[in-house]
Amino acid sequence: MHHDKIMQIAEELGQTRNRVETTLVNLRTQLSALRSSIDAANSELELQGLDASLVTLIAIEEKASAISRNIKDLKQQSASLEQALGYIKSAKRLANS
Repeated sequence: MHHDKIMQIAEELGQTRNRVETTLVNLRTQLSALRSSIDAANSELELQGLDASLVTLIAIEEKASAISRNIKDLKQQSASLEQALGYIKSAKRLANS
């Protein structure tokens, strides 16, 4: 029974780690896209000044919101990893006593 619980926690830990890795990949992609959007908006503002379209700036805001959501997810996933690691350490201590 005790071994089954440890295996379940280890499986959940692996799944959470996979979600963290996926979130990190998404975040890197989003940051790269944001950088490109910022460069494009900056160029547009330099070239067109007050006549520049707000479309590029609105796209930046949307990208930043998506990045913010991924960061929030990453924080939650990290907390889940820490919690699972704590359970594993506790289980090991119990098993060794």
